[in-house]
Amino acid sequence: MAALCAIKAMTGCLAPTRLTRSIRRGSNPVMFATIARWTLIFEVFAAPLLLGSARPWAMALLAFPVAVALLFYIIPALKHGIILPVGTSYALRPFGMAGVIAAGWLMIQALPLWPSPVTAPFKPHSLALAPAHLPDTLLYLLWLGAIPLLCAARKDAMADITPLCKAVVASAVLQAIIACIVALTGVPTTLWFIKTAHIGDFTGTFANRNAFCAFMATGFFASLYLWQHRPGSMGEKIDSYGGWLAIAILLFAATLASHSRAGLLALMAGTFIFVRTASRPSNDTPPYRRYLLALASLLPIIASLLFAPTLLARFAELARPDWVQRDDVWQTALTAIMHRPFTGYGTNGIAPALQFAATPGMNDTVRWVSSHNLWLDMALILGLPVFTVIMTLVLVSCTRLFRHASIQASPPKQALLAALFTAFLVQSCFDGLSSTPAVILPLLIMAGCLANLPKAAPARQNLAQVQPAAR
Repeated sequence: MAALCAIKAMTGCLAPTRLTRSIRRGSNPVMFATIARWTLIFEVFAAPLLLGSARPWAMALLAFPVAVALLFYIIPALKHGIILPVGTSYALRPFGMAGVIAAGWLMIQALPLWPSPVTAPFKPHSLALAPAHLPDTLLYLLWLGAIPLLCAARKDAMADITPLCKAVVASAVLQAIIACIVALTGVPTTLWFIKTAHIGDFTGTFANRNAFCAFMATGFFASLYLWQHRPGSMGEKIDSYGGWLAIAILLFAATLASHSRAGLLALMAGTFIFVRTASRPSNDTPPYRRYLLALASLLPIIASLLFAPTLLARFAELARPDWVQRDDVWQTALTAIMHRPFTGYGTNGIAPALQFAATPGMNDTVRWVSSHNLWLDMALILGLPVFTVIMTLVLVSCTRLFRHASIQASPPKQALLAALFTAFLVQSCFDGLSSTPAVILPLLIMAGCLANLPKAAPARQNLAQVQPAAR
């Protein structure tokens, strides 16, 4: 229903005559905020429905409404010489620079001008082993940069987090319902194709259980935020807004049914950070009590594993020496990186690189499209020098965003950002699918909203206090 409303809003507001008139007169902030909000809600619902949007056709469907929505801001802003609100470029500039560097290097890798000694041990004349996939990767990078920009360009973006969190929760509930229906009917499908893997696991419309579990964890944290950010005591919140806690419990149950080990570890780490950050300390409360409260919040999660024997069995499999483990793939990825430490293998070059450098312990009958580690995947694609530069810029951008949040955002908003970021970091160490658009979308939305906080606000306030005295 929300997706249909988003389509109506887009088709009603984006008619050619109205678009032309709006651009000529200058963008209306209220109209742009409405278009941006409905575009983001459409993205939140459409991204998981389209197999997590980890397909080129799905990425194109997601990118089009975002690009059209940005026209309502960028073209009028260019006439005034302003692209971002005050303070936004301070937080997003390193992230944008990282995207530009990555896109530029990927295009250089795809050029068929490299000599054979540089492209060894492979024979093509380009560093990229699959240069035909370059446009799809560039589109994904543009989308990654457009989502935070779309959030940050709105006026008072932080006040608009609650509707977006409700959309995330609704989308996660929809995925859980789809997974339950599939489990009850016994048909192994994602509503798009018949599943050949992860049989018996909750996956919804995602292609695998790890991405599904990561999205359930995102809805879980959004539900906690919608409950926690309300004013009042614990009893008043439970009495008035306890429904959000009930939804969080249901989403957690769907997480257990996915049988994803990495996803559960990410949810536990994010829950610890959320509870520790969202609790409001008082002057007479020792700081260690916040950590004890966060640890106590993990006890129900750990106890619930007793009701998920299949998941416990998967954790027990880690002790089997004859089982194909991620460490074999990681060792293969490190070997492949050492073959090309400086140039990388280009977009979609992970599979042939891992096949070439396969260690004896890795199951080489499977086509490994990921090393099950996001950071190893990036190093394989980009090479170590470019990877180091990009990670440095992203780290600088994240540091600035957290500094904004710690100064001007409320504790629940800080907790939501910290939980999403922590869960993403944990799962990305065990699963390269953390870069799935549907999984990373809520984190990008939060980053863009936090970037809207002006860095120079205290300085402007002090200046306003000094000017009357000067007169």
